[in-house]
Amino acid sequence: MNVRINFGALSPPIGEQLQDQGLKLDMDPLQRQYLQRDADEVSRLRVRGVLTESESDKARKRIMQIIKKQARPL
Repeated sequence: MNVRINFGALSPPIGEQLQDQGLKLDMDPLQRQYLQRDADEVSRLRVRGVLTESESDKARKRIMQIIKKQARPL
């Protein structure tokens, strides 16, 4: 399954991006909320200089692996 997600402070929420691709996350609402928070925090920490570019890339890749594993057609 080919899933594209844009990460960053100005990107739409993960759920909205998946819905535009005809997908949804097969997770309970609380876990979806945590995943979105994790993605937002990676962006925030990168902007503040707490994470390097390579560290934030690694974190986003891990988040993307979760998304690909849990993505299901609508």
